[in-house]
Order: sequence, then C-alpha cells, then structure tokens
Amino acid sequence: MNRIRAVIALAGMLAFGSDAAQMRSRAEGVPGVKASNTVGLGDIWAAGGVSSYFRIRPISNEQLAGTVDSAYRGDFRRLYGAKDRLQRELLLVPTVGATVGLADYLHVEFQGVPWDGEKLGAATAGLKVTLPGNDGLRVFGLGASLNATLSTEEDIYSRGETTPGFDPILHWTLMADIDWIKVSPSLPVKLYANYSSLDDYRLVRAYAQHGFRFAAEYKGFRRGAYVRGGVLFYKPLATRFKPEPDGEYLPALFEMGFGYRARLGDRIVVTADIGFDPSSPLSFYNHEARKPPKVEIAMEAPLVFTETRAEAIRALIFNDERRKRIRSRPSAIPVAGKPGADSAAADPAGVKLDEVGLDVGKTGSGQDILRGVLDDPEGDVTGKRKRIRAELRQIEELLE
Repeated sequence: MNRIRAVIALAGMLAFGSDAAQMRSRAEGVPGVKASNTVGLGDIWAAGGVSSYFRIRPISNEQLAGTVDSAYRGDFRRLYGAKDRLQRELLLVPTVGATVGLADYLHVEFQGVPWDGEKLGAATAGLKVTLPGNDGLRVFGLGASLNATLSTEEDIYSRGETTPGFDPILHWTLMADIDWIKVSPSLPVKLYANYSSLDDYRLVRAYAQHGFRFAAEYKGFRRGAYVRGGVLFYKPLATRFKPEPDGEYLPALFEMGFGYRARLGDRIVVTADIGFDPSSPLSFYNHEARKPPKVEIAMEAPLVFTETRAEAIRALIFNDERRKRIRSRPSAIPVAGKPGADSAAADPAGVKLDEVGLDVGKTGSGQDILRGVLDDPEGDVTGKRKRIRAELRQIEELLE
C-alpha cells in the first residue's frame, strides 16, 4: 500500500511540481486560427496587446485637388476625373479580449479595439461550442462559433449611405484540430484548420467572403513557434463605386504568417506574430481586398483558473518526457555512490521512475495507478495532486 501511495504521489508531483504549475488553456490557438476546444467551466482569461490596423476611407476629388497648387488644379481634374477616391492608412492600435467558460464545452469570447486613433473601434463577441466529452486530452477535435461584429466604420460602399450603421454583422466559424502529443509525446505538434464566413468586416458591404485558414504549431512546455496560412475568396457585391459587378469571384487571395509564443512565469503567455500576402506583399496599396502586412504582439493571462483534466494530462506528458531524459543520464541521479544504479534505491518507498511513465503500451501496476489519477470520475485531479504533494515532497528531488 505504501508503494502504491508513493507512485500516486510521484505522478501528482510530476504534474504539479514547480515546472508544471503553469496555467495553460486547452482552448489556446494562434492569431487568426482558433482551436476547437473551450476553456474550463468558470475560467476567465483576459488578453491585451497592440496590432497593426488598415483603414480605408473615401476622400473627395475636390479635397485632393485642393492639395495641388492652384495653377495645376485644372490639369489635376482632367487627369483624375471628378469621382471620389479611397484613401488607405496603416497604423498601430491597442487590442483587448476576454474569454469566459460557461460550461465544460461552451464559452463566450470577446475581442475589440478600444481606440483606432480616431474613435471607438470595432468589437466582436462570439459563442463557441465544442463536442461533449472534451475534458480529456483528445487527438481530434471539432468546434463551431457564432459571432457578431459591431463595426464603427463608415459604410462607404452602400448606395447613398456614408455614415456608420452600427448594425451587427453575424458570421460563423468552423474549427478542427489534431493534437499530436497524444499520439507521440516526444512531438508536441498541433494542427489547426478553420473556415469562416467573414474575413474582413470593413469590406462586408463590398464583398461576399469565405476564408480557409490553417496552422501548425510546436507547443513546447515553455515556448513554441507556429506557421499559419490562409486562402481567401472574395466575390464583389453591388456598391456605389461599382453598381453592376460581374458576379465572378476574384482570384484567390493568400495570407501567410509566423509567430512565437513564450510563457512568463506560471501565468502570462506572450505571443508575437507577423503576417503578409506571400504573392504580393505590397499590393494592398492598389487593391483593397488584399491583405496588408500585419504585426501583432499580445499577452494573455487567467483571472480565474481551474485546471481541467486535458490540461493536467498535458502537464503529465511534458513531465514524463522530462523524466525520460533524466533517466537516460544515470549520472544525473547518483545513488549511494553507485552511478547508474536504479533510482528506486534512492527512494525509501521503493518507487521506480520507469513505472510512472505515460506510454500507451506500458503494462503493470504503474500504468493502472496513473489511469486512476487521470480518469478520476469527479475530475478532482488538481485537488488530489495538491494533497499528495506535501506528503512525499522528497520524491521531487529525483527530478532535480
């Protein structure tokens, strides 16, 4: 019985030790590409940062002509005509966000720009749902969200309407992902795929939009990196600039991005991202539907956090991989002056580190005991680990 308790205690400390105390969201995706899962019930995550912002606005021909010397205004009007033009601006704006878990498989999320340099920016609220039974660390996941965007931009495209309508723009997103860490713990890679019925709310009056986005992320314990891409389809709608579109889709637009994610302490996650159109990085200056270069830096942290089984199992896997690396170096765990001796000799309870691995094919009592920890029917994995941590703290020295 003492040996069983020691094995359970070691497994608990592996997941709740100093390295594994970090707060990680099972709904963590990458900028522009969402994960299928939701945050835990009652969890509250807050985010903030800065992002580049692309603004399009109409400017009258007379206003442009006024910037030209009076001696050349006649030539300017003859050269450029009398129609209004579109002016494009690229600037940096603050961003905020929040996510609240409403149920084990349901959360509400919010993103917005508190100030776009001139006024209150747009805000988007979404209700996201995933498949039930999502509390375990799953290999394949599916999810969907219904979103409403409140835009404060002027509707410059509708006929005769040039003021903000503040009408909510409804759109939806489908999400799928594959978490490879469950298949191969030594390769913590996650793949994402999204479909969205809206790409850019500022162009919703000018184009019907469909966006397909993909990402591959290396989700290391403390840091990781990702690459993302997108294929976008735009179909022109009738506007006051072009009342009779031809009804054909534009040539496919592309988007590509890279990012890096790091964890500061146990709570804060920092993400840096850069994106651009790989086919024509500068073409947004003469084609409004193309993606301008984008830079984003964001920070995220939980205000309220309760670890779910999905997050606990991921922590156990990371620590199990760390244990394997330590066990591959016998000299790292000296035992009574005998390099290379089994680590069980160093522990009064006779615990063998090899018996608390998470290998799928492993048999024996060690695996059975871990299954009891991971599959606690009441989901109280965190509480169990907290209670047993104080009981056998000396075992943690085996990992140092």
